[in-house]
Amino acid sequence: MDRFPPVFIIIVVVALFFKVFMSRSMKKYDPNAEFLALEKKADSTPKKNIDDLPYINVSRRELPLDVPTENEETKEHQYNICSLEGKKILNFTGVSNTELKLTYGAPNIYFLQSCDMNYTRLVQNVSRLAEDYLKEGHEAEARQLLEYGIGIGSDVKKNYTLLADIYQKEGENEKISGLKETARNIKSLSKDGILKALDSYSAPREPAS
Repeated sequence: MDRFPPVFIIIVVVALFFKVFMSRSMKKYDPNAEFLALEKKADSTPKKNIDDLPYINVSRRELPLDVPTENEETKEHQYNICSLEGKKILNFTGVSNTELKLTYGAPNIYFLQSCDMNYTRLVQNVSRLAEDYLKEGHEAEARQLLEYGIGIGSDVKKNYTLLADIYQKEGENEKISGLKETARNIKSLSKDGILKALDSYSAPREPAS
């Protein structure tokens, strides 16, 4: 019987070695197993005190929510914001449910999810109502809403661009730089799009010497 050529034997040995190496490597690192272990730990995290979290307040006295209008969509946006008055609202943009459970305890997860959904509803309706007001000629009220949205960390792109339009129109270009700084700190997939949009606005001019 002819012997196997040495080169063939070497190739077989290398292939077997590579297979064993990859098999052991996959056993050492299994992303799914790692996630399940972390999720198990999160599910067993005890309830923690969440009374002192930075809850967001909605006040009909402080926001322009009673501007007269015949537009049904505008009325709906006004109502949606008003309906959040007195409710618990928290901004957890970019934070996963697993992280919430690990940080605040698994028993709090449904309450915290509700707070986060309230936040999403709030920032969406703030930008929509501001846009309605601009179309109806209520620029001061729109500006107040948009600045409120920025103040509570909105990641809605239109909240930034509409306010940048107002600042540019009023010759307050230096405030656009402030919008960019705020956008850089948000934990959202929309951050890059917001920054790109704000980059399209002219930079503030240097004062004449």
